[in-house]
Amino acid sequence: MPFTTAVPRRRLAAFAALALTVPLLAGCALIRSEDPDHDTQVALEHIHGLASDPETGGLLIASHGGIYRLDALTPSAELTGPVAGNDFDGMGFTAVAGSLYASGHPGPNSPEHFGAQNLGLIRSDDNARTWTNIAFTGEADFHDLALSESDPSRIYANNYGIVYRSDDGGRTWNDGVGVDARDILADPNDSDTVYATAPEGVYVSHDGAETFELDEGAPRMMLIAANSLGLLVGTSFDGTLVYQLPSGEWTTGGEYTGGVQALTITPGDEIVIADQRGISLTSDFGVTWEPLFRPEPHV
Repeated sequence: MPFTTAVPRRRLAAFAALALTVPLLAGCALIRSEDPDHDTQVALEHIHGLASDPETGGLLIASHGGIYRLDALTPSAELTGPVAGNDFDGMGFTAVAGSLYASGHPGPNSPEHFGAQNLGLIRSDDNARTWTNIAFTGEADFHDLALSESDPSRIYANNYGIVYRSDDGGRTWNDGVGVDARDILADPNDSDTVYATAPEGVYVSHDGAETFELDEGAPRMMLIAANSLGLLVGTSFDGTLVYQLPSGEWTTGGEYTGGVQALTITPGDEIVIADQRGISLTSDFGVTWEPLFRPEPHV
């Protein structure tokens, strides 16, 4: 049966008002120091999203202190950032069709057009150097954003138990539907298909997030992504990677360490996660891991 919820549909204006009343997450303010290395370490303690860097083949890292870059997918890669000195809290970070999208909160060195308290929806078309306000500046703090390669004008935004949809690049939005999503993913080949991870399992919608049904065959997971074939990969609640076989069946891969913060899949179908160790890459579903970034221990 279609997923139903006790949370009623509500106008996005009502959501915006709610967002203004909810306190900012603890630990999401970047405290500046006179040591740039210290600022980098503090920023990268909270990683909100990962994406392949189209300019270098490396990695874009959305942290609570801006977008950082690893110039290669190797342990010796150079880390730089925040890009353009912009130290905003980059929540909901996602990349599609050459554009980056984010939400979150302005930082001490953010441009004035970011507004105050909440970013709303912003987009960059020059690899995080500059950003454009799209919607709800100063109002909304979207914790998750999802776009499909098949239709980048279709945007899904998740916040406070409601998944919203825009069909025109963020100019207008529907009322939203209640689903207790931890993470959302738009199918890369079908913009009407959306996945939402929840405590009880994975919900799937085939009608543009109008309704959701629980996928009884999928394992419970926190984060979810899709590879180049459209097959799903996730981080399970028991500390292992899980992934779909070409048959559609699910199987278990190797382990990761501690709480996982972010997950992405490279164009070469390598899986990259941010967990307790830092940022690591696997090309064999977690049987072996290659470290890309390790935070310095606090002294």
